[in-house]
Amino acid sequence: PYWPWNRWLFGPGTDALACVSQAAAAANCRLRGGRPVAAVYGAVDLAHFAPAPPDKAVRESLGLAPEHRVIGIVARAQRHRRFELLLEATAVLARRDRAVRLVVIGRGTHIEQTAVRPAARLGIADRVLFAGYRTGDYADVLRCCDVFTFLVPGSDGGCRALLEAAACGIPAVTSRRGALPELVEDGATGILVDEQPEPLAAAWQSLLDDPRRRAEMGRAARSRAEREFSPERLAARV
Repeated sequence: PYWPWNRWLFGPGTDALACVSQAAAAANCRLRGGRPVAAVYGAVDLAHFAPAPPDKAVRESLGLAPEHRVIGIVARAQRHRRFELLLEATAVLARRDRAVRLVVIGRGTHIEQTAVRPAARLGIADRVLFAGYRTGDYADVLRCCDVFTFLVPGSDGGCRALLEAAACGIPAVTSRRGALPELVEDGATGILVDEQPEPLAAAWQSLLDDPRRRAEMGRAARSRAEREFSPERLAARV
């Protein structure tokens, strides 16, 4: 249920309502009384976030060796971001693939309880690399990932990090929450999976084991980012 303030703001209080997904726009239609409402996806700096080979020095600074195959996630270390699922799936895949590494980009006041200690309990402390919060080299760190993953949209629902990964030409494996099914074209720019460790690990492995498919999906993700996630597209839509 909406709070009274939200019902006013999403209804007669605004001339138009921009939502992060078609599903959200449809859900808010009843409040609009015929006033404009539409999905307006986020935007990304396509020049800054662009496909490029991983920087060797950045990989080494993260503790990555040439043979490592990298799954990356950008998220605050909070319980509701499904870190338990992320780490359980990593443990499943780590039993099959000694070269797999999970790189967690982000910070959180509860990162020890939410991610560091659980990784140790699962026996994958050496497989999970915590890159912390990045600024100047963030795009370079992102490009070290072979596959991007995203499980729960953040507070604004726009999934900005997913758009940045797409712009870098990195295919994604995500859940079906929020805007994710609209931002990821299942089977084309990434894979949508059920929120269980085995399907998540299997989707990661399917892409890590198939560089050709991974590259095709990465090119499709970049192409869609150019069409749908540019600042110009956002401005025109608004």
